[in-house]
Amino acid sequence: MTNSNVIVVGSGVAGLSAAVRLSLAGRHVTLVERNQYLGGRTRSFKDETTGDVVDNGQHLLMGCYHDTIEYLQLIGSRHLAILQPSLHIDFADVATGQRSSLHASGLPAPAHVFTGLLQLSSIPIADRIRLVNVGIELLRLSARKEQLLRSLTVEEWLKKLGQSEKVRTYLWDVIAIGSLNDSPSNVSALPFVRVLRSAFFGHRTNASMLIPKVGLSELLVDPAARLISEKGGQVRLGAAAKSVRIDNGRATGILLESGESLDADDVILAVPHFAASSLLADSEVSQKASALHSSPIITVNLWFDRPVMEPEFVALLNGRMQWAFNRSKMLHTGGSGQYIACVISGAGSYVDFEKDQLVKVAVDDLSAVFPAARAAVVRHSLVLKEMRATFSPTPAAEKIRTSIASRIPHLHIAGDWTNTGLPATIEGAVMSGRKAAEGVTAG
Repeated sequence: MTNSNVIVVGSGVAGLSAAVRLSLAGRHVTLVERNQYLGGRTRSFKDETTGDVVDNGQHLLMGCYHDTIEYLQLIGSRHLAILQPSLHIDFADVATGQRSSLHASGLPAPAHVFTGLLQLSSIPIADRIRLVNVGIELLRLSARKEQLLRSLTVEEWLKKLGQSEKVRTYLWDVIAIGSLNDSPSNVSALPFVRVLRSAFFGHRTNASMLIPKVGLSELLVDPAARLISEKGGQVRLGAAAKSVRIDNGRATGILLESGESLDADDVILAVPHFAASSLLADSEVSQKASALHSSPIITVNLWFDRPVMEPEFVALLNGRMQWAFNRSKMLHTGGSGQYIACVISGAGSYVDFEKDQLVKVAVDDLSAVFPAARAAVVRHSLVLKEMRATFSPTPAAEKIRTSIASRIPHLHIAGDWTNTGLPATIEGAVMSGRKAAEGVTAG
């Protein structure tokens, strides 16, 4: 069994996670990818005009991403992401220009985060006191309460805990939209609560940001591909899977769109939900996958002729952009100008905007909180619209997310849309890949 053949379909983080673990376990892995690049929705490329590395979508990782951190260690790139010693997030209010920051105290978890929240100046003191209600609810979480949370939206849950519109706007919505990629009025409270518990409890650095210092391909993708190849595996680009081959009720390989058929002892399907439904037609997995809906993310990349912001990243409140990332500082790029990436998650209202409109929106929001941006000139811009960035974890979606362990023998499902218990994050994708690999080795 040590040399059994495993086909992994899809080279996103979920597929790479599975392929890496199987390669290290001595399995012969064939990784097939329909595109001419690896990484799926989590990759980077070089901008032709500036030569800077651009991420397909800007990501922040967290200290509670334990599967992701272990994955980085396995592929040898853990040193390329820096963990904050203590949680620190800067906020800037686009409506008023007010700046504030959340800084965790030196107390043990979860007191370190809540004492930091109690000092958050952008929130009225009465609302800060009511933040304790959320902490108490997180402490009392049970299996029965999780079932109730599945059917509540984030907005409904927060209102039940007495969280005012202002504290939702200035704190909770920032976390919810950033992690669940949709409006708090649409998404289930259950994955949101799990994110909060993962971050606030356990080790105090669970809440800290893990900041990539390189592009996502260099951090997550390229080292994994090298490891797979070094362990005797095969990486095939431009190999589009047409369907999973099922013989006598079990998965026996895949059929490529080219007509080629590949045999396997096990198949891991690690593609987005919208691709899984066509590869497994008329199956339970297909039915569940096709019932999920996607939510877009837009990234507006701006190259200014001068520095306009100092922090590595800032959460923008009351704006249209939600985050601004100082890519020049994160990637240690040189030059007199500055490269900034602005992000809109749950960007359905903006997908029809033209590039110039989105650039203006980003510049206007930055100018409202960073005076230096008002006189700066945008030398170059690049707008990326990831139309199907993640699935939307609505209450209905949370009830039908598919299991990683397929009912079809020797077929395993991986992806951030599977029932990981988390929203569609890098951590969820890596976790799903690990579990799929464990399913193979256990069989």
